[in-house]
Amino acid sequence: MIKQSMATRAALSFVALAFSLAFSVAAYASPIADAESVNDAFSKASAACDVPAVLALYEDNAVVIWPGQGEFAVGKAAFRKILETYCSGGVKQSFKVVSSDARQAGRDYIIHYGQLDITTRSPDGKASTLRVRTDELLHKSGGKWRYVVDHASVGLAPPPSAKSAGTP
Repeated sequence: MIKQSMATRAALSFVALAFSLAFSVAAYASPIADAESVNDAFSKASAACDVPAVLALYEDNAVVIWPGQGEFAVGKAAFRKILETYCSGGVKQSFKVVSSDARQAGRDYIIHYGQLDITTRSPDGKASTLRVRTDELLHKSGGKWRYVVDHASVGLAPPPSAKSAGTP
């Protein structure tokens, strides 16, 4: 009887350990998938100019730094102004992921970084594509991942070669 109790305890301990490991692995299962899920939702909402849907992806006090002059916002109210400016001109945008990676930065934080091509179509249909670098800090709160910091930047154009600059 004592042997059976010890065996039962050992089995229960093993099951408890297995569940603990399973749940801890689940917490860190796929930071890339979690980050890409938020980015996909952002891309769809932005392309549709659905300002409330975009704002729902951000913490209330999020910091947004985008490549355009003056596109820096702290908090949703300031970010709303940037979004409304983007959506007011009748310009359509689409997003294509070029690269994406993420790292878990604690239980409820993910750092995501990558590149995407944003293709903008003016009202007359002309398209231009811009390669954008992204760095984001996401936080899980209320069961949802949201941006805390969203930093996008565009690289400088390469310097002109000596030949194209008019130098012999």
